[in-house]
Amino acid sequence: MTDLSSSAILEELRAIALARATDFMAVRDGQLEIRSTSELTPQQSAAIASIERSTAGLKLKFYDKLKALELLGKYMGLFDSRAAWQDSPENNLLQAIVESTAGEVSVHDIPELQQAAAAGHDLVESAGNEAI
Repeated sequence: MTDLSSSAILEELRAIALARATDFMAVRDGQLEIRSTSELTPQQSAAIASIERSTAGLKLKFYDKLKALELLGKYMGLFDSRAAWQDSPENNLLQAIVESTAGEVSVHDIPELQQAAAAGHDLVESAGNEAI
């Protein structure tokens, strides 16, 4: 049985996440050439899910690179909702809104919240007959 330590699992995920098609094949003189499996490193081989022969030739299928990257990112805490970049004051919109409304806000200072003028009138008059 193979070693199932956390470092072995991480190495397998790393191999899948960092695999590039150009490690396994190349285009030479307009022809696609696939490298022999004997030329591949164990890390490169770990990224291959299957090799099939069909009428069209050889077909290489790789493990899901995005899934491996996602799992590694989660392991490293890159997607943690409590990440440091989200707690910085410049990025915390909710906190900025709460702090900006902590004091009393006058609707007279916010034109969008003032009443509209009555039909046929250019100004809205306040209770004290002052133009707003």
